[in-house]
Amino acid sequence: MAKGIIIESVKDALAAGSNIIQSAEKEVMWLLEPAILALSFQFGIPNKTKMLIENGGRVRRSPGFLEAPLMWRANSSITAKKCHIDQYEGAFMLVGDKKESISSINVNNVDVSLDDPLVAFLTDDPAYTEFLIATFEAAWERRSRCRKAATRIVERTLRLFNRQLPLRRFII
Repeated sequence: MAKGIIIESVKDALAAGSNIIQSAEKEVMWLLEPAILALSFQFGIPNKTKMLIENGGRVRRSPGFLEAPLMWRANSSITAKKCHIDQYEGAFMLVGDKKESISSINVNNVDVSLDDPLVAFLTDDPAYTEFLIATFEAAWERRSRCRKAATRIVERTLRLFNRQLPLRRFII
């Protein structure tokens, strides 16, 4: 088992994530649910990532684990269903310079506040950090495939619409 610290509130998790970003020199990866991302502004996380980039660092970010499956379901069945990872509704993770990390699951991803309880794990254990990096890479790849699929669907829809457009002009 990796050694680390258990963090028990959204506020403390975001503060820890902010510190990871601030101490990073080369790269930060994160997956954040949109509700958590909105709260991250209170901790200067977007500004700290901007400074990292300006200093030659790299930031790879993705809105949460749920976006890619949600996008695919929304485009394939026209109704968006909330997607779950087992019984967990939301997740976030952040890795700085492939050294430090914080992660959590079962985040209230709709109506979250800084005082909400949360169980997050903060560690500098290399094995756990590698696990999170592999998880990020898998989510990144899935998101890329889903974006490509969504782009193809939109392009096909636009081509179909453009073919039918002259007919509609005559009908009206």
